[in-house]
Amino acid sequence: MPMIWKQKVALALALVIIIMSVPTASFGATQEEIHDRIMFMHQQIEEMEVNSVYSNVYVNSSWIDLNLVSTTGSVTTYTYSNGNPTPTKNSFTISPKSFDFALEKIVRYVLGNVANTYRQEPLNTEMTMITHKRTTVPIYVYGPFKEQALHEINLGLPDCFNIEYDTSRGRSDPVKPISMPVVEKTLEAIFSLNSTTYTINNETKTMDAQPVIQDERTYVPVRYLAYALGATEDDVRWDEVSKTVTLSIGGITEQLTLGSKTLLVNGESIEMEATPFAEDGRTYLPARWVAEPLGAQVDWNLETGETKVIITE
Repeated sequence: MPMIWKQKVALALALVIIIMSVPTASFGATQEEIHDRIMFMHQQIEEMEVNSVYSNVYVNSSWIDLNLVSTTGSVTTYTYSNGNPTPTKNSFTISPKSFDFALEKIVRYVLGNVANTYRQEPLNTEMTMITHKRTTVPIYVYGPFKEQALHEINLGLPDCFNIEYDTSRGRSDPVKPISMPVVEKTLEAIFSLNSTTYTINNETKTMDAQPVIQDERTYVPVRYLAYALGATEDDVRWDEVSKTVTLSIGGITEQLTLGSKTLLVNGESIEMEATPFAEDGRTYLPARWVAEPLGAQVDWNLETGETKVIITE
């Protein structure tokens, strides 16, 4: 079974080396957006390393055991999803390859192929690998399509050792790239500062409170944020004694308490960089921290003062 490496400096260095080693394309995403996603992913990886876990609600991982690839050709993957400590194990056998050959093929396939596909709009999913001084290699994936991305990686691993690469211009993309997943946008909500109206799929709705900015974070009244994420009235519960709000959406349960930075997602504690608060009898929740564990993308437009929440299938 894989063991998490305990040296943070080497971890950060390995991440930088791998990201720089394979060219990537933005496909519509700005460099700032990509940078923010990558930095958040690295932060989560460091926290996972400190807590000796292999995944959380933001980042999933797949650990590829190459210890036997040069002798028997056996490769085993351990995939960890959404904080579950029990991995999904999968093994396959190829003709024996040298470790360096196998690792290079995997890096090119994952970072030069799958990563470039999933980075595109509207998938906005990032991934990285850590290969420094190890024979069990982790792949970390962050974003709304992290589970789909890891599933595609695991399906393609047995064949990636036979892919021919076009290196005539230093490219790392396979000659036959994977197909773009079909994505259907199902819900888009827009909240505006100083406004008691918001829209869901261009339909205007009314609130009894306005979104606010506090400590450079966007806060939205709890009930209307929940509606934007696809909740019904029955999916939102308030406990007056504990000052806790519970959201149950799509099989995921979130709990937030006024004055606390701890977010519970299906019972797992996540430390936020924002604190829920009450004002004028209304409870306000940090939009990004609440929305992203539910698979939503949250964008903030400084010029227009709009916060956009997007849910995709």
